[in-house]
Amino acid sequence: MRKSRSRAVLRGVAFLLLTAGLLPLAVAGAAFGPAVMRPVRRLWCRGTARLLGLRLSLEGEPFDALPTLFVANHVSYLDIAALGAFLDATFIAKREVAGWPLLGFLARLAGTFFVRRRWREARIQRDALAARMRRGESFILFGEGTSTNGLAVRRFKTSLLGVAEPWLLDRPVAVQGVTLAYVRLADGTPIGPETCDLYAWHGDATLMPHLWNVLQMAGVAVRIVLHEPVPSWSVACRKALGRSLEEQIALALGRGTVPAEPTASVPVERMPAAARTA
Repeated sequence: MRKSRSRAVLRGVAFLLLTAGLLPLAVAGAAFGPAVMRPVRRLWCRGTARLLGLRLSLEGEPFDALPTLFVANHVSYLDIAALGAFLDATFIAKREVAGWPLLGFLARLAGTFFVRRRWREARIQRDALAARMRRGESFILFGEGTSTNGLAVRRFKTSLLGVAEPWLLDRPVAVQGVTLAYVRLADGTPIGPETCDLYAWHGDATLMPHLWNVLQMAGVAVRIVLHEPVPSWSVACRKALGRSLEEQIALALGRGTVPAEPTASVPVERMPAAARTA
């Protein structure tokens, strides 16, 4: 777990150069639409992941036959680079992120769907998300609504999962669970209770000191697991779907979930071939 200040400085400079180099393309992408923005966003995420020492491995395939809501557990701001390196989808973030220096600007430029944590606006935000998915856009949602230490799964907030309830939209969509597992440090040390906070950003941790520490570290292996997609016609209700996703991700982590009252499991059907090729 050796740290290096010179490594941190070099990484910081390289990140700024990468961002500055791709910024004109990102501005063009914002003006000309997703077809231009998507490859720029993916290139930025992959470059950032490499610079930060994220050693990414992917299991499973992103579902793309239908507009898809990818629902992941949340460990760190590093999750953005990890997931964006593979998923052709728009992030959903709390509105406060829009005001962050630099990162907020980049999030707005990338078309991030910002939400407020107010129950009175839950239905409005769900309907706005549904309208964009109806037009064919896919999204990435952090189901817990906040970051954690990555060692277990908190109960998911399910208001936005309502977009997958079959009576809401006049076209089918899908939900695909995604497990983010921070596995081991670059020197082989497993991520556990003693080491998880080196990369997990949660609780009272402040951004800049934590980021400075991350920049000094040699790196971390991150395992990304894409689970079987759930088509909207198989969803009983959003709460049952949320519980099923929690259990799925907890199983992949090899950890538990927070206590929650029992709910019915989600009936999942095989995707008809015609829908997969639609």
